Amino acid sequence: MSYSVRVLTVATLTVLALTLAATTGPIRAQSSSLEQIPVCPDIKRPLFNTLPMEPTDFLAFRPLGWTSPPIHVFPAKHSNFALARPGETPPKKPVYFPGDVWVREINSTENMTSNKVGYSIVFYPCREFKAYFMHLSSLSENLLTELKTGDTRCNSYETGGTPIKLCRKETLVSVSSGELAGTSGDAAGVDFGAVDYRTPPLGFANPDHYTKEMLHYVSPVNYFTPEARAMFEKKLASYDGTVARTAEPRAGSYMQDIPGTAQGNWFTPGKSLATPFQQPDPFIALVYEYIDPTQPIFSVGNSVKGLSMGVYSFTPRATGKVNRDFSQVAADGTIYCYDSFKTGKTAGGIGLRNPGGIILLTMPTENTLKIEKQSSPGSICNKAAPWNFTSNATLFER
Repeated sequence: MSYSVRVLTVATLTVLALTLAATTGPIRAQSSSLEQIPVCPDIKRPLFNTLPMEPTDFLAFRPLGWTSPPIHVFPAKHSNFALARPGETPPKKPVYFPGDVWVREINSTENMTSNKVGYSIVFYPCREFKAYFMHLSSLSENLLTELKTGDTRCNSYETGGTPIKLCRKETLVSVSSGELAGTSGDAAGVDFGAVDYRTPPLGFANPDHYTKEMLHYVSPVNYFTPEARAMFEKKLASYDGTVARTAEPRAGSYMQDIPGTAQGNWFTPGKSLATPFQQPDPFIALVYEYIDPTQPIFSVGNSVKGLSMGVYSFTPRATGKVNRDFSQVAADGTIYCYDSFKTGKTAGGIGLRNPGGIILLTMPTENTLKIEKQSSPGSICNKAAPWNFTSNATLFER
């Protein structure tokens, strides 16, 4: 390459959640090996100097916070190298390590029916900063050899009737900036995530619903040298690269909770992401679009009766009880109604659904949210008044 600018990954959406759980365990479980890695420098000092992929090899680098149920019901905590549009075959392009780092984990996920294998890598530029690549279609020769030798742990399971073999190798391999990590090629693109334990914990309404690691996710863009960062920022856009994110923070927002309001992530009672292997399918998020943060969205899992899993959007209002902005819905028992849902796609290219009716919501307390889909297609809030919940309502908490 002619400049210091170069990426990584794992496999299919059906195994993404399990692989994430395997590659994002608490830092304390790795303390003996991590102690061999130098402590991090001042937080203002760049950690990376090489773009993981050539700018011409990917369409866009998606900012933090996109939603795509069922995997990303909540805003995504990592960014993503988007490589192909829907229907296109994703290219196999080289992915490079962004700096001098220590590889801590190498993981493979094999579909035993199709014999397709995907890979992910966890690496550290310094002790308090963790990063990973997911959705790699191949590994460098050195890393593949490392995965296949020594104490590699493998487990088999089924998902959707498909037998899967997951292998994990804990290691400590030093690699240089710009060294090949592997190649892209998975339809999901290449995920690039980062965790900085030096940062203050993110302000989720209930931190106990998350692992310690989830409280420290950051955008890797902010940790590159000025030259590489400037090139990254030019690619911060929708998955097809057609709509750039211009709002600050340019690298997107992962944590969108506003305590005491409806805005943010909501869980089904008794469930949380602090539980190992907990899938986000049952949850719901009342958040904002990752490219246009003025566009509100309901990111819906599978728990709301009559409301299909997907993303719903509307034009927010600053007053009244119809289509009220999430940040202005408070814990006072007031019932709010949402209608006139948008069609097509969000600014970031996420397909929108129509509920075929209205959505009612209220906050009985600061930590509970009640929501219900009502009425038939064409219904609007004013014609459906007065609004009352039925036994079909779903309660969420945080």
